[in-house]
Amino acid sequence: MNLSVADLEAYMRKAAALTHDVVERPPFVLFFNPHDALRFYNYAKLLEPVGDAPSTHSGEVLSDALAEVRAAFVARDRLPRFEFIAEFAPDFGAALAAAGFTLEDRTVLLTCTRETFRPAPLIPGLEIITLTPDSPAEDLLAHTEVQQRGFGDTSGEQPTLADAEHFRPKLERYAAFLARLDGVPVAAGDFTAPLDGFTELVGIATLEAYRRRGIASALTAQAAQTAFERGVEVAFLTAADERAGRVYERVGFRPYATALAYCAE
Repeated sequence: MNLSVADLEAYMRKAAALTHDVVERPPFVLFFNPHDALRFYNYAKLLEPVGDAPSTHSGEVLSDALAEVRAAFVARDRLPRFEFIAEFAPDFGAALAAAGFTLEDRTVLLTCTRETFRPAPLIPGLEIITLTPDSPAEDLLAHTEVQQRGFGDTSGEQPTLADAEHFRPKLERYAAFLARLDGVPVAAGDFTAPLDGFTELVGIATLEAYRRRGIASALTAQAAQTAFERGVEVAFLTAADERAGRVYERVGFRPYATALAYCAE
């Protein structure tokens, strides 16, 4: 597969459309989570590269389009946000800054193929299970709890079995993984719906007390291998920085691009 950033952007739009309410505001498309107003679950993406001087969407036209995006998010009580690959629209960040958006996050986007994939070393006592729509509710709940605690989310209420059941239907399209060390849930992760040969690994989290033991690498390797078995050609993910990215490089992921998020507080 000849990979391009445009391919990755197209995949992310298609995958988001499976789980979000979609509103087109060319040259943008907006994705609203119908159940959760959390900032990370609601965002706009580019339909085409814009923001450079020769663009037909530069100047006042682009400014008006961004104003429409703001209004659409505010009308739904959501934070106006954009997520995009920097290399897809190199000048769009500057256009967003000029419109009052601030850089929220800059992460490293890494890709993995069957050719670059490397199995992770075995860890004694570690069991990684693949969750399915038929998995026990207790396993789904453990997965949700580990992700919440692993990402340091202590602001919300503890997840319940009802929350776990709400997650179950997503497993028809997504894949989810739960790692237990000596029977204790310690790590979790997912990959999004495989489409056009792509999937994105998301939500990879390890409880703080169990980090730096190779567990995240092992879970990532199993998720990637499962994706390849299901026909995926390119798996990708984002890491906070180069240091964090090395966890994934151990199992064959390679830095490919830069992912950006901008928001208007």
